[in-house]
Amino acid sequence: MVEKTKAYIAGFLDGDGSIFLQLVRRKDYQLGYQIRASIVFFQKKKNDKILRWLKHKLRYGYLRNRKDGLSEYTIVGFRVVKGILNELEPYLLVKKYQAKLAIRIIDRIEKTPIVTTGFMLRIAKEVDKFGMLNNSKKRINDSKQLKKFFQSITFDPVSTEFLSIKKE
Repeated sequence: MVEKTKAYIAGFLDGDGSIFLQLVRRKDYQLGYQIRASIVFFQKKKNDKILRWLKHKLRYGYLRNRKDGLSEYTIVGFRVVKGILNELEPYLLVKKYQAKLAIRIIDRIEKTPIVTTGFMLRIAKEVDKFGMLNNSKKRINDSKQLKKFFQSITFDPVSTEFLSIKKE
């Protein structure tokens, strides 16, 4: 991508986009939760041509029209999100800290061969920062929720898969 295009996309992300790292409950995951990385661009449905252009330039993700009259262009996944943020970070102003934080967290996750409950809790505390940075009002899955979940389950000490959830 040429510098001018990177700068334009970074400006668009600063204004009409978001960088998310979220803790997502997943019953099919060994530790019961997943950390999801995503970049989302928003635009009124009538102006969604720019989102199609972004998708063409960035080559990943999907477009969707919401019921509230907005369109979204969403990119999900550690490798892709990290790659895009590495390209855009030098041009970001408003979301520069979020981009650097996301890259740092993704790097730590990618370099960790075995994800333990302790590691997951430490990363979840870092992910909690996105709730504050994005002024998230609906976030229910955070490090405190994860800690409660870990305290409510019994793990198989060999495989680290949980065996049961304690009933209260």
